[in-house]
Amino acid sequence: MPEFDPAAYAAQAAAAIGLPLDPAHLPGVAMNLGLAARMAALVETLPLGPAAEAAPVFVAGREKGR
Repeated sequence: MPEFDPAAYAAQAAAAIGLPLDPAHLPGVAMNLGLAARMAALVETLPLGPAAEAAPVFVAGREKGR
């Protein structure tokens, strides 16, 4: 798998959803995407045992237990 290129991803994702991305903002967007990718890589290294469960989902307006 090729190494993640945050600048290329930002440009392609913005184009895919029709989001104007000022070239002057691309370095900052790429920096934040790179940081998010590094954080995700750390989270992915955590072992999950059989007892690991997903967190409950909060739904506004829903009473507990329903």
